[in-house]
This record gives sequence, structure tokens and C-alpha cells, in this order.
Amino acid sequence: MRKARSPEPEGFDAFWGIWRPRARHTDGRGLARESFTKHINAGADPQDIIDGARCFFRTMKDKDREFVPLSSTWLNRGSFEDLAELERAYQAKYGASQENVVQMQPTREQYLAAELRRAERSFR
Repeated sequence: MRKARSPEPEGFDAFWGIWRPRARHTDGRGLARESFTKHINAGADPQDIIDGARCFFRTMKDKDREFVPLSSTWLNRGSFEDLAELERAYQAKYGASQENVVQMQPTREQYLAAELRRAERSFR
């Protein structure tokens, strides 16, 4: 008899989408879902967990990539609690700096319009 799959809590897909590409092959979705649900039921904000996971992988050094803990272990340690605030501060700073970025390569429409102007000038 198969065990019925429990429904995934809100935000778990986003968390798992961040965690799974970098996780060990032994890291299971079921145990991660149980730990995620446990923390949500205890009052944790799903966005805190998601932001904490983003910060965890963004700040991880290359030499430490082979030592990624199991997702349930990381969740049960409460590691996301401090990292969520760091990620939000980073996003606020990085997001504000992105508004001042100049696009270096023109879009296709801009390129074609510039070529048309050049062609018109050459026939004058």
C-alpha cells in the first residue's frame, strides 16, 4: 500500500527550487517538506525560509559546495532566521543599483531602427 503524499505548504516549491539544484543526491523532498511544514506550523514565515536559502547559497564559497547539509538539517538548525534579513538587505541594495544600469547591447528593434537610419543617411 502506498503512502499518500501530503500536500505541500505554501512556498515549499520555491524553497525546493532553490535548494534542489545544489543539494546532495541523498537529500529527499519528503523529509524537506516535513521540516518545512513543521517550521511553518511553528510560526515561521515561508518567505524567511526562501530568502534564507537564497542567501545561504549566494554566500557559500566554492570549496564548501561539497558540504551542503541536508535541507531538513538546515531547516531544523533554524539557519534561515538570520540569513533572511541578510538576503533582504542584499536585495534592497542590489535592486536599487540595478535601476541605474545602462543597457550595453541594443534590443533587436533598436538595432534595426539604427540600421534603417544609417541606410537613409547613406542615400542622401
